[in-house]
Amino acid sequence: MKVNVPRWVRWLVRAGVSAGLLWWLFSRYDLKGILATFEGLSISVWLLASLIYLLCQVMSSIRWWVLSNTLAFPGRWPTYLGFYFVGMYFNLFLPTGIGGDVFKAHFLSRDEGKRLLAAWSVVGDRLFGVTSMLLMGAGVVVVEPDLLPEPFVIFLSFSGLMILCGLVGLPFFHKALGRLWPGVSRYLNDMLGIWRRPRRMLVILALSFSLQALGMGAVALLGAGIGIQIPLVFYFASLPMISLIMMIPISFSGIGVREGAFVYFLGLKGIDPESAFSLGLLFFSVQVAASLVGGLAYAFGVHRRSINGP
Repeated sequence: MKVNVPRWVRWLVRAGVSAGLLWWLFSRYDLKGILATFEGLSISVWLLASLIYLLCQVMSSIRWWVLSNTLAFPGRWPTYLGFYFVGMYFNLFLPTGIGGDVFKAHFLSRDEGKRLLAAWSVVGDRLFGVTSMLLMGAGVVVVEPDLLPEPFVIFLSFSGLMILCGLVGLPFFHKALGRLWPGVSRYLNDMLGIWRRPRRMLVILALSFSLQALGMGAVALLGAGIGIQIPLVFYFASLPMISLIMMIPISFSGIGVREGAFVYFLGLKGIDPESAFSLGLLFFSVQVAASLVGGLAYAFGVHRRSINGP
């Protein structure tokens, strides 16, 4: 028998999990050490990391724009940029972490209809981000398998292999599906349109890898700013795992889970918990700062624009 749990109860549970994790982390580690770590960070380093992260989001909005245009949603990039940042704002401040994606799909479909295709544009944008992140992590652990414990190396390597097989084999799968179930194949035709546009596909993949590299570089910059001395490649191996752990829907926007994951993975390299915890908090502060730009966009009514407008 299925139990229908009210949404506010689920939100309250997630907020409780985040509060409990933060309380446990703060009570376990030296608060003075964490504050001292923050004081040692130059404001210029934090600002530079924030600008890099902001640039990553701008590049991600371009990726969404290219993908959406390919899926029959016309419009100018500045409009998509505004929608993207409004979505970022709601992704961070709504408990699920994907609430802003629902808004983005709505912004596209309210003029053009095609709600399922609009939702697919948002999901597809997310998938390209996750796949590029996992492929980078897989590439790093294949070259340097000692960076992470064996289960994580196996997971990243297997994920990378499956992604490559999917990217290469999906067009062939689509053709085979067309022969077996023509009706289903026609339904998927629009959703898989990007595979018939190789140049746009290459642009999307190039943007995906570039912005992932920049984002990881921003975290590494914050780490160096507070005295964490670990190889850059370790961030490329560990951050995909941290990001996946944050996606588990048990907390409020990953709060608490993010910081605990930083403590665990950086601890593998002998980094003290206070510094690792501080890095997790600093990364979150950068995300908040970028998302507040979306809050300003929402306050100015950017979300009311039409993708068909001037």
